Amino acid sequence: MLSIKKCNNLILKYLIKTLRPFIVPKNNFIVYHSFPDFSDNCFTFFCYVLDNHKEYKNIWLISKRDKEKYSKLLANYTTSSNYLIVEKKSFSGVYYFCKSKYVFFTHGLFNEVNLSKKQININLWHGMPLKNIGHLDNNSRVPKSDFVIATSALFQNIMSKAFLIKNENVLITGQPRNDLILTNKYSLLDLVQKKSTDFDKTVLWMPTYRKSVIGDVRKDGNLEEMNDFFEEKYLIKLNEFFLSTKSICFIKLHPMDYLDVNDFKTYTNLVFLNNASFEEKGISLYSVLQNTDLLLTDFSSIYIDYLLLNKPIGFLISDFDQYSNSRGFVFEDPKEFMPGEIITHKKELIPFLQNLLFANQDNFEEERAKTRDIFHEPKNKFSERVFNTIFK
Repeated sequence: MLSIKKCNNLILKYLIKTLRPFIVPKNNFIVYHSFPDFSDNCFTFFCYVLDNHKEYKNIWLISKRDKEKYSKLLANYTTSSNYLIVEKKSFSGVYYFCKSKYVFFTHGLFNEVNLSKKQININLWHGMPLKNIGHLDNNSRVPKSDFVIATSALFQNIMSKAFLIKNENVLITGQPRNDLILTNKYSLLDLVQKKSTDFDKTVLWMPTYRKSVIGDVRKDGNLEEMNDFFEEKYLIKLNEFFLSTKSICFIKLHPMDYLDVNDFKTYTNLVFLNNASFEEKGISLYSVLQNTDLLLTDFSSIYIDYLLLNKPIGFLISDFDQYSNSRGFVFEDPKEFMPGEIITHKKELIPFLQNLLFANQDNFEEERAKTRDIFHEPKNKFSERVFNTIFK
């Protein structure tokens, strides 16, 4: 017996195939979709089009019905009201999908349906990969697209293989979300209503998931070793360090992670965040990055974006071998492209923080700049480049 989800997908597929022959896509209609809703490359590009190209009709297809949830976010990033918000799995959603000449997405949109020659599908994705993605990860659920974007020739080749798309159809434009990195409009401190004068340093810690419960449900790496960093006794010690140094650390959990902010106690100088933390304030993650002093991460693509700022990065990778053997990487030796301190055990973290943040022992500035230039050919105006390339 078919599940409700599969039944709904079959109905949508039938509806799209039925309507398509009778609907001519309009050249000035653009449809957008992302996971989570109103996020990542799609959201920034959407705002760029709204503010700079008023001749287009913009339709955002949401997965969830709560339209009001995103009103604050939209008000913070665009002054335009030239858009519609429509539920994806509805007749209106299918209608506008078929009616739009241009389709932009981060994780695919109606993947069960073949591409239409009447439309142009642009996969903005959600980061340049360090870990294997798409067909490089033997994933059969890869979204179909006419174009994919990349940040450099190196990633152009990788994205071509990951999505089985011609090299020339991978556009070296940079990622729209990185337009926000180059601004300092907001800070992580805005999420907790504190002033920058309250702290000397702000650290952002963004681990990728080892066990996911949403989307591509899977386990990668060594869950136990990574969770060792989140042991309560250690978090208390880490909080004491940040308190004693008049600093604060924000730990942003991956939206697909099985861990949740409610799994952790409340600390004074250690703050756990999820997507809802940003949604409540109407703030995009990428617009707070410039107002941080250090990024802690592991195999997340966030560090590749963070290189544009040439600020210090610490890599917490206690399970490198296990992750390499399970998920795997797009590079033979990814550590060659990780310009920062490699931290393999929690006992190394506080000394690293002490030396870097308060003794100014940054030994990777030149290496970061070199890696940045390999990873990023365009270094600004990313949304504009996407627009000018697609709508030329």
